[in-house]
Parts: sequence; C-alpha cells; structure tokens
Amino acid sequence: MLMEGLRTAHAWWASWGGMPPQAPVIESLSGGRAVDLTMPRRAVACLSGGVDGLHMLLRNRQLYRPSDPAYIREALFVHGFDIGKRVSKPENAHFRMALALLEPVAAETGLRLIQCRTNLRHLPSKLGFWANRHNGAALAAVGHAAMLGPAFLFIGGTYHVSDPVPVGSHPAVDGLFSSQRVTVIHDGSRFSRLEKVRELSRWPTALAALRVCPDNIGDRANCGQCEKCLRTRLELLAAGVEETTAFGPSLTPVELWNEAVPQPIGDRAIRYQDLLPPLRERGLSALCRVLEERIIAYEERVAEGARWSGT
Repeated sequence: MLMEGLRTAHAWWASWGGMPPQAPVIESLSGGRAVDLTMPRRAVACLSGGVDGLHMLLRNRQLYRPSDPAYIREALFVHGFDIGKRVSKPENAHFRMALALLEPVAAETGLRLIQCRTNLRHLPSKLGFWANRHNGAALAAVGHAAMLGPAFLFIGGTYHVSDPVPVGSHPAVDGLFSSQRVTVIHDGSRFSRLEKVRELSRWPTALAALRVCPDNIGDRANCGQCEKCLRTRLELLAAGVEETTAFGPSLTPVELWNEAVPQPIGDRAIRYQDLLPPLRERGLSALCRVLEERIIAYEERVAEGARWSGT
C-alpha cells in the first residue's frame, strides 16, 4: 500500500514540474517486524507550535470524545525540521525553549509530547525542495518510525482547498504516505489561515505558545519582523487580538513590510486577500496598499504561466 502510494505521490510531484517523470526504484525490505493490525488505533499529531497544528488540535478536541480512536493523545515534536536543520547549527537550546512553550498546551489538553530527532534535512537537496516537495513526506516518515502499532497520523493542512498550491504538504498527496499500519490525515484544509487564527484567538494558552518564525533567532520564539511573523501579527489583529506574549503588538508598521517583504513574494500572497476587509475596517489603508501590491505581483506571475511557489 505504501509503495503504491509513493509512486502516486511522485506522479503528483512530476505533474507540478521540476521532477523527472519516471519514478525512482523503491526497495522494500522483506522480513520486517510483524504488527498486529487488529490492535486499537491511536491518534498522533505533528505539532511545532504553528497556527495549523494548534488549530488542528483545537478542532480535534471539539470533534472527538476521549474514547474515540481519532482523539489525539500524543504529538511528535521534531528536531531537525525547522529547528536544527543544519549540521553546523544544532540549535538545541532553541529546541528546548520551543518545547517548553508547548508544555502548557499539552497539560491543558492531556497531550503527551514525544521528542523526535532526524537528519533528513542534512541531506543535500535543491533550493526550495523542502518546502515545495519534501516536508509532508518527511513528517509522514517520522510518524512511521516513531509509532509501533496501528495509528492515525494527523498533519495540519497549510492552504485552503480552494487554493491547492503545489507544495510539500498537500491535501491530495499527504494521505498517499499511508500504510496498512499508519493512516496519514491531512487535516484542516477547509479552513483559511485567517479562520484558524480567529478560532485560536479564543484559546489564550495556544496564543501564548504560537511559534511561526523560521529564523530561530536567539532565545525568542518569533523575531516579529520576517514575512511570516508580520503576516501572523496582522492575522491576529484582524481576529481582534491587539497584543500577544508571542509577538507583542499585533499592528505592524508599514516600514517593516517594505524592508522584510520584497516583491515578488510567491504564493504566500494568497493569504493577504482575506486580510484586506478587516484591515480596511480599521482604517489601515497604507498597509492594505502594501498587501495589494504583493497580491498583484503574484497574480501577474501566475497569469504569465510561471510556476512559482513561495516558502
């Protein structure tokens, strides 16, 4: 089942471009450990402290009872993906800090955090391969390795189904990494990012644990000034959250956008569209113009037929 899914995942990637049409040979080891597939399934989540994963956990608690197999009881927190992705920079202190941020969330929801380590990102790859093709497969690989018995593995969806951007974690692809033992679930794609932030705005513990920054600067979970931090701050503002411990004030100066977000910005501009109405209601016309410029630049690239995927 998994081998056939991998071949289909490669077919998806090849259809997006940048990959050879012929799938690589997949070797299968015979005589692996036997697993009793009649055992009760457990539910495990991939959790880093980002919007998608925290919203996935929130919705899981709303949808399922503790006695249900899909009730998430454990979460994988991985060193070697966004933290420790370079051999020369292990970032162990940052990993411990990020893990500590999630502990109140785990305590409140009855979740067991499982620390995992991988060197997958230490392998050589082309620029952009991780974000555009690899990260969904990598999450699934860690899940398969970390769990011994039958399980559901929940991965938080990134984009809304109306904007199925061809990136590494995708609603049509993640489930293809399932086996007879582990069912991979790409969860939450019916919600836009702003909808997720609005729902999380009513969960103070999650807001305090938010960690979206890719830069891993010092002892701070979020730098507050990169594109992803600036966008998340505006999403919080649009959701009615004026200030958080994770970012400080939600309102972002226009000057920061001009410095941190040069054009073209790629498919991340899709998420700016939802921000325009609530920001206009607040009279933030200058910020709206900055976002509109990025949206127009992205749409022009798409109209030209360019295959463009942001990170």
